[in-house]
Amino acid sequence: MMRKLILHSLSKRRVQSLSTMLSVTVSVAVLLALFLVYYGVTEGIATSKQRLGADILVIPAQAETMLTDTDLLFTGAPAVIYMTEDVAGQVAEIAGVVRVTPQFFGQTLNESCCSSTGEVRLIGFDPESDWVIQPWTDQLIGRKLAADEIIIGSNVGGFEVASANILGNPVQVAARLDFTGTNMDQSILMDIDTVRAFSKNIAGYDHFWARYGEPETLVSALLVQVEEGQSATVAYQISRLGKFKVIEQSSVFKEIQGQMQVVFLIMLGCGVLLVLASILQLFGRFLSMAWDRKSELGLYRALGATKQDLRRLIAGEALLLTGSGILLGLAAGGGLYRLVLNLLQTQSTFPFRVPGGPAVAAGVFGLVCLFSLISFSAVSVPLGQVGKIDPSLAIQRGDID
Repeated sequence: MMRKLILHSLSKRRVQSLSTMLSVTVSVAVLLALFLVYYGVTEGIATSKQRLGADILVIPAQAETMLTDTDLLFTGAPAVIYMTEDVAGQVAEIAGVVRVTPQFFGQTLNESCCSSTGEVRLIGFDPESDWVIQPWTDQLIGRKLAADEIIIGSNVGGFEVASANILGNPVQVAARLDFTGTNMDQSILMDIDTVRAFSKNIAGYDHFWARYGEPETLVSALLVQVEEGQSATVAYQISRLGKFKVIEQSSVFKEIQGQMQVVFLIMLGCGVLLVLASILQLFGRFLSMAWDRKSELGLYRALGATKQDLRRLIAGEALLLTGSGILLGLAAGGGLYRLVLNLLQTQSTFPFRVPGGPAVAAGVFGLVCLFSLISFSAVSVPLGQVGKIDPSLAIQRGDID
């Protein structure tokens, strides 16, 4: 019976009920989307800092016209760039440099030539000098990679089986990396000499070798680790060696954090305004449940309803409105999160880690608690007022003392 009364009451005030529920829905959706995006970016940046492994990335100067710093660090974007291998020795001799390791970028791969389901970068690394990838190799397979083995990044698809194909060459998938938040998530990693051999035979690449030299003598990038506090000084010294693009990890992360901070502050401001609007809407709506329905509630009392029955009616309406708004908001928040993330990723490149189950659960739990508390606070006043209604006076005078 009480359920029917609650539904009947809300249906008779359809516009008010929908506006209240919509206010809660929009607020929950925006806050959930903001939380998930912020968490993903924050975790992505933190993980990238831990796993990038190098303080400085050195690439040929012409790469600056092809890709941004963030594209080179955080995506599998095509980067057919080369310089002579002897640069590694020159960089290693600079004061403050701890160690240097080369990488060789092969052709960007796609489903037309390989087993991948999208564009990925083929990266060759030197197991003898590498300290970024080799530790993962030791951890994942307990040994160095064989010449025909690959390690695939966390976002690389199409390699679900052990055997695969790259540029017409059969390879074996040795392991898949955990999320790194760097370009390695969209990359396939192999021994540097194998990638050079694959690249040498690619049709249409002859002009690269005519211009730069044989692949065996070339590298695409140098990863440099420096002593504490020496990054800026070493970067300057490297830039003096020749026409190189020198990317400092710290400066890239600062740039990303600055950009994201502005975006999140704007989004947070919108979220706070929506929450305030929801609070006003809920308090106004629930207060009106008692004040604008004096005769109706008085009639219920005259027909035998107790004060507790009236409180159950008001509380039930508040619970249904708020609960429905929260549930719809959580569903809409998931879609809004994907929309906002896609919009941000079309404007800039940044490391992102998809929130896991615990993070999503924490966000959902926090929002449910927040809006339940707001709803309880808003409905507590009318719950106290309905107990003061005198049946005869309410029907006769139409007010509440």
